[in-house]
Amino acid sequence: MNWWKVIQRFCLLISLVLLAGIVVRLFMPLMERQRELRARREELRNDIQKAAEELRMLKLKQEKLQEDPRFIEKIAREDLGYAKPGETVFRFVDGDRP
Repeated sequence: MNWWKVIQRFCLLISLVLLAGIVVRLFMPLMERQRELRARREELRNDIQKAAEELRMLKLKQEKLQEDPRFIEKIAREDLGYAKPGETVFRFVDGDRP
């Protein structure tokens, strides 16, 4: 067996291993960045889904405000504290407050 060929093949093998290590080392930050971007994309998709649901609820509330007098009365009483003439409004305060 020719020792020179063995040494050449060994050097070639070492070179290939080093080259593979360099390639992996170069692409590690890119793979990490890709993982971060995928996680961010998922967060944004969830945010979009929540915003779409909120928009749907607001449109439903807007529709009720335009068409349902009972809903308008409910909002006026609960949110704005309105009462009909002659009614007495009782408000209960939490006992924890001084």
